[in-house]
Amino acid sequence: MNIRFNEQDWQRIAADWNAWWAGALPRPLVVLETGDPVEADWSQFTKFGLDTPVDDLLDNWQRVLEATHWHGDAYPKWWVNYGPGTMAAFLGSHPSWTPDTTWFWPLDGIETLAQMQLVYDAQNPWWLRVQEVTRRAVQRWGRQVLVGTTDLGGNLDILAGLRGSAKLLLDLSDDPEQVDRLAAEITRLWVRYYDELYAITSSVGRGNACWGPCWSPGKGYMLQCDFSYMISPRMFKRYVLPDLTACCAHLDYGFYHLDGVGEIPHLDHLLSIERLRGIQWQPGDGQPMAEGWLDLLERIRRGGKLCQIYVTRQGALDVKRHLGGQGFLMHIVNDSMTPQEAEEFIPELLA
Repeated sequence: MNIRFNEQDWQRIAADWNAWWAGALPRPLVVLETGDPVEADWSQFTKFGLDTPVDDLLDNWQRVLEATHWHGDAYPKWWVNYGPGTMAAFLGSHPSWTPDTTWFWPLDGIETLAQMQLVYDAQNPWWLRVQEVTRRAVQRWGRQVLVGTTDLGGNLDILAGLRGSAKLLLDLSDDPEQVDRLAAEITRLWVRYYDELYAITSSVGRGNACWGPCWSPGKGYMLQCDFSYMISPRMFKRYVLPDLTACCAHLDYGFYHLDGVGEIPHLDHLLSIERLRGIQWQPGDGQPMAEGWLDLLERIRRGGKLCQIYVTRQGALDVKRHLGGQGFLMHIVNDSMTPQEAEEFIPELLA
């Protein structure tokens, strides 16, 4: 594989990211990628069914990886994408997809939550597929590319995939004890699926990654609960906080994907999780980008958490000017930069 990243680059990534996790890096981490023109199917996520030959998927994305330049604190990574909350498929949901997203359909024949029993099925076809793609990618690329864990999903996101969002919203009030039971079962199963995938991805000794941009030297993940947009902080405390606390206790580098203004009311609960290392702020469609939320970003940092944001070049400069850079991970997006422009911009940001 002809890739623009060598052993010295990997050593630099490990040193700087470790310092960032420890709070000892005086600057922000800056993740910036540029690419040369390449003939590849950019819509061909790994979520296109069970029948696409794995080598076809990897051939496609290898062309993209070979055309990519990694700047600053970016590193070669490819993650196994079968849609958000793929664990629902491992537990029996039937997925369907469009070019940009995946839907998970409720289980058939389940009228009440009491009827729902969640068990680990080693022969589930979607679980076998995710393992196969993960393993084959690791075998093909070895230590050249870090293969990221698939998007398992958050506990209520997974349960909504199995139950249906509208029904689950009613269940939270009408059948709370059963929601408690199933949420706890999902947490236990989540840890099992995570550990089995981590054993594959970590086998080459390059660290760990997932669907977010974070690199970590050990067990890390971008936790989430997008369903929490629709519930109160009181319900978040009962149904979501125990899951996040348990997952953070299991992980060494747990992060949380704070997705949209509807999740801001839960921030105090998130800041209370001692082992949660950081928060990714994603404002959502129709909202200003991260630099438009300086008070929120400052609140995250004052709460003792690291903060990951997606920003333009100008947005990164604005955040750095107002809040400084320490403790931030800035992923530069929405800019068509040449490799030379990217190399010139990073010193400007870090000056």
